[in-house]
Amino acid sequence: TTGISELDRVLGGGIVKGSLILVSGEPGIGKSTILLQMCMKMKDMRILYVSGEESPRQIKLRADRVGKYSENLFLLSETDISTVVEQTEISAPDILVIDSIQTMYRRDMASAPGSVPQVRECTSELMRLAKEKEMPTFVVSHVNKEGAIAGPKVLEHMVDCVLYFEGDRQHEYRLLRAVKNRFGSVNELGMFE
Repeated sequence: TTGISELDRVLGGGIVKGSLILVSGEPGIGKSTILLQMCMKMKDMRILYVSGEESPRQIKLRADRVGKYSENLFLLSETDISTVVEQTEISAPDILVIDSIQTMYRRDMASAPGSVPQVRECTSELMRLAKEKEMPTFVVSHVNKEGAIAGPKVLEHMVDCVLYFEGDRQHEYRLLRAVKNRFGSVNELGMFE
């Protein structure tokens, strides 16, 4: 279990080993915050949180707002997917969080980070890693202005679970819903304040 009952409910009871979970929503809706809260609550799990958008100092500022630190939470500010894979070999995390997939890239590809080929190939690499190491992996993906998962929706068929974080940024409540879940129901809804 994640330590967050609303998240566990939407996941179908908790995290499944080796699963690849896509967490999507509009920028600023709270995707990074809920995942950081989850990481801080799972004190017995070794977690590698990879951020391509924020520095470790910025993540620490967010962490200061949401709770107590876990000594098993490790931060990496990186966008090169091969470096991320190498780091999982070194640190052997139980759980991997990638925030966000649009910032990741493969050096051997000419296309820009966030492009369809880059998003597809980086996600494919993460899927292989998750299955091979039985390491649950959370991948953050931003929804673009048209309402599709940026990339455009190329990730949904690749992952085991697709979670949408929704709500109006002007109001205090957010909804979390699964639109795909190989390991649980898609009829559950999580509510967050």
